[in-house]
Amino acid sequence: MLSYGTLRACIRVDGRALESYGIETFPEENKVTCWIASEAGKTFSVVWQDINPARQYHQTGDVTLDGIYGGGQLMRALSFNEPVTYQRCTTEFKHVSTSMNSIRPLTFSKLQLTDEDQHLNSAHAGLGEISLAIWPVNLIGMGYQRNLVPAQGTMVHERSKKASSHCVGFGEEIRVPPQQVINVARVGITPTATFVFRYRPFDRLVADGIALPLFQTLRGTKREAPVEMPESEEHKDATDWDKDDEALRELDALKVRAFLVMPIRVLTLSP
Repeated sequence: MLSYGTLRACIRVDGRALESYGIETFPEENKVTCWIASEAGKTFSVVWQDINPARQYHQTGDVTLDGIYGGGQLMRALSFNEPVTYQRCTTEFKHVSTSMNSIRPLTFSKLQLTDEDQHLNSAHAGLGEISLAIWPVNLIGMGYQRNLVPAQGTMVHERSKKASSHCVGFGEEIRVPPQQVINVARVGITPTATFVFRYRPFDRLVADGIALPLFQTLRGTKREAPVEMPESEEHKDATDWDKDDEALRELDALKVRAFLVMPIRVLTLSP
């Protein structure tokens, strides 16, 4: 789990936050970076929270996947004296829109290599990274989903292969009703915080000295705690973050965030 001020973020797999290695904070850029272990075929999501009880402004978390914008989620402002419950301070980005009425879950996939010269310069600068930029925003109005992500996987030339053997991929397509989105405009010229998760297979992290071998970790190295959740949205506040992921799964089952957390489209407004 990464943190910056009242903001926290993680990559979640199988209901738990992946352990973060080599965490670095860059205050001059409002940025926090780390390494995480990816496993091909695993579905994941990007989770972020803001536990600021005085947050009376809207904000979005914009997600970039391997250097390509994937979409964002809106976190609405808190009302005066409104308690900071899990539903009101947490959002989760778990799929991309591939058409007006279809989505695909996020997965870790094996990087596809080719010897075709047309792919010599196809590797994006952000390959191997999942980036989350959090911005304050103003709400503009409603619309329909138009920020569509190409459905094909990442393919790079074998000579331009970076240090990763994995990339972000997508699961099976899911048909959904036409997706409405909330149009927003960013406030300011820099995000409040940016969290960058650099992912590699666990064996690669060990070989590079970023993570300890698993047997050493199990024998005595303290592991990072899982995502912490309040038991109930009715009476817990921002200080009650010491519960395990069973609470998370129970809250997910409630499915009460449909209105509070919606996809967004960022609009650039002329001054």
